[in-house]
Amino acid sequence: MRVSLASINAHAILDADDFDALMARGVSPNWSFSKKTVRAACPQLNTQRVARLIVNAPEGHAVRHRNRNGLDLRRENLFTVPIKRHPAPTLTGHHRPL
Repeated sequence: MRVSLASINAHAILDADDFDALMARGVSPNWSFSKKTVRAACPQLNTQRVARLIVNAPEGHAVRHRNRNGLDLRRENLFTVPIKRHPAPTLTGHHRPL
């Protein structure tokens, strides 16, 4: 299915089942495209990335699009990857052990 985006003249594409599940969770049907990602207002949260909500991405993981199209939110196009974190340098210039 297609969902109109407020900020650009385009549509996000996603599976109807995922759209229905998002609406059941109280996610706003008014979506926008910002910083290369589709966003929607969620209950008790600020705007959230719709792709993260669809795949229920765990904290510390990023959502990627197989076809690199940020408007394609079909489940088969989305996957998660761990975010690489680099330890902060100490005052001595050496990294702290993880």
